[in-house]
Amino acid sequence: MPIKKKAANNQVEWLSEMMEVAFQKKKGLWAASLLDAIEGLTPEQASWKPKKKDARSIWEIVNHVALWKDVMTKRLGGVPREKVDPLMKVSWLPIKAVSAAEWKQSVNGLTSRHKAFVKILTTLTMKDLERPTAQAKVNWGYHIYGVLAHDCYHTGQILTLRQMQGIGLEE
Repeated sequence: MPIKKKAANNQVEWLSEMMEVAFQKKKGLWAASLLDAIEGLTPEQASWKPKKKDARSIWEIVNHVALWKDVMTKRLGGVPREKVDPLMKVSWLPIKAVSAAEWKQSVNGLTSRHKAFVKILTTLTMKDLERPTAQAKVNWGYHIYGVLAHDCYHTGQILTLRQMQGIGLEE
């Protein structure tokens, strides 16, 4: 979805556009997008972890972001929370094997889950954003803003892990 030159008509359209800005290559306004941040990484670079206990690798972060996009897509699509809860309990998936094929599969999984999330997001109305979630603590709009913040937060982590490895971004 290309960034529109005019202002978004409503919050749903704005959220969809900002999800794309935060995700798609070369769309970030003043910072790298999520796909920019993982561009050009080898499986070894993606799987590298700092020595700190409980540190995560770029690859684990990619799998984590993909999982949460999947959870939110299912929830927005009407899948009951109790059916999605098991996914949320395994928020950090292990890397199966460090190989080019597995890394590509993780990146493709992230991309396909992002597309599914944005697709369902574009079907929502303002009324949907205002609708309370099953827990009724917050509304769906709040959760969707959370997905955007989650992407940006983890993009920053990935960029920091790149810096720790001495890997710059390709211009």
